[in-house]
Amino acid sequence: MLRRLFSKRTARVLLWLFISLLTLVVLLHVWTNWSGARRWAAARVLVENEGETFDFHSLLPQTPPEAQNLLAIEPLRGIAAVVEGDASKGEPGTRRKALEALKWTGTAPAAQGVASGQATDFRDWVKFLRDSKYLDLPATPEPTARDVLAALDARHPLLKQISDAVPTRPLAMFTPGLHERPLPELLLSMPLPHYTAVQGQGRALGLRARAALAAGDSAEATRSILAVHLMAQACEQEPLLISFLVGHSLETLALEPLWQGLKDRSFTPEDLQRLQSAFSSPDQTTRAMLQAMRGEMAAGYNALDLLQQTASGRRAMDEMLSGALSASGRSTSRALLRLVPGGLFDHWKSVLVELEMQQLILPLKQDGLHAALTASEKMMEALKQRSNVLRHPDYLVARLLLPSVTQVSCNALLIDARRRQALTALALERFFVKNARYPAALAELAPDYLPAIPTDPCDSQPLRYRTTPAGRYALWSIAFDGKDDSGKVTPDSKTSPKLSKREYKGDWTWTYDPVK
Repeated sequence: MLRRLFSKRTARVLLWLFISLLTLVVLLHVWTNWSGARRWAAARVLVENEGETFDFHSLLPQTPPEAQNLLAIEPLRGIAAVVEGDASKGEPGTRRKALEALKWTGTAPAAQGVASGQATDFRDWVKFLRDSKYLDLPATPEPTARDVLAALDARHPLLKQISDAVPTRPLAMFTPGLHERPLPELLLSMPLPHYTAVQGQGRALGLRARAALAAGDSAEATRSILAVHLMAQACEQEPLLISFLVGHSLETLALEPLWQGLKDRSFTPEDLQRLQSAFSSPDQTTRAMLQAMRGEMAAGYNALDLLQQTASGRRAMDEMLSGALSASGRSTSRALLRLVPGGLFDHWKSVLVELEMQQLILPLKQDGLHAALTASEKMMEALKQRSNVLRHPDYLVARLLLPSVTQVSCNALLIDARRRQALTALALERFFVKNARYPAALAELAPDYLPAIPTDPCDSQPLRYRTTPAGRYALWSIAFDGKDDSGKVTPDSKTSPKLSKREYKGDWTWTYDPVK
């Protein structure tokens, strides 16, 4: 009797607990859907009020006329295309494979001119090219720079072809352009095989520019530098973070031979004018990063929206989405998605948009790269503080999708400072050619050599400048710490972080005197 009574009481307790738990789950589900919908509505209003968009296609740049597009010459035409989902197939795959032949193996001579004023002896390049068998160069007699240039053009004629096309093709975009390219429904799965291929091409063009400078052919060097610069611009037009980063890499490759040519005073007045015109957009990096962040927000929204539609049954689970979610197949992935309240997707989208807008896009639009760096640090700290999934489930996806934007912002700030320094250095050299001296102050450059003195992106003040006892000059930015160290550069070492690291203490200086 007692056992029966206990069993009934236990059953009632368990039933009551089950009903209570079920009620709690239902209430939590309803509250999540209600609060998520409200939060998502507010996030959409924020985007609309700021004139931003979730429509990735509206961010795509217009494809330039083929006759003006440097990257539409025959060997490069169509390298952004993927045939039947296989990057190795068809003519685009063949052309990308040809570009891969431009890569070299082994460790090339260090390029430290821009970073620390350290010039590289071209003989070191000759030895590397011979030892790595990148070029067939004899040991004796020692090949001249003109021999190297001729061997390079014979081995890789594309380098001369693209350089020669620069004067008549002042624009650059990979083809087919994003407007003409079939984009996947899940934007994060977009194939981008051309980025890997063109980085080797950029290095080879930088080498060609060095060889031309050493051979005394500044016109050839100028065309090769401009080719790399245009390739960087082509990358930065595309609203993707990876394209932004590849563009940085290519621009760095263009700046090294530019620094070398300015150090050796190799460029003619015509070369200097052409190069200065190419680098004359001081806000290029800000615009490119803003474009990349807009694209990242649109792509993140696209991924979450597709998941939400699939979870609600409004959209079928396709192979691409299933593969992105799980290796267990469509049915399992669909079942797991069904368990997620629709309101939680709204919270995920809202957090992603709130962080992208308030900590990245708006600071960039309103105050530039340095403000974006400060805001990105706050964003990463907020994500770190909300790493507990049980306490902050709404931040789960943002932590997975948002990149390490602090380092991205650091890299962007550094390359932006270098671009401004390069623009100013070209104007300084034009001033020197005409006056046989460098100006006592940068103000002498305006308006004849520059419409206005470029500012330091770290504090919006004019770039710092002084002439040196060696008859040259130092041109610097105060870098991350906001402190003017009179152009002092702290070389990379175990105790000093790299110039692109947030912890770096020192200035970023364009100088022709080696940093010690």
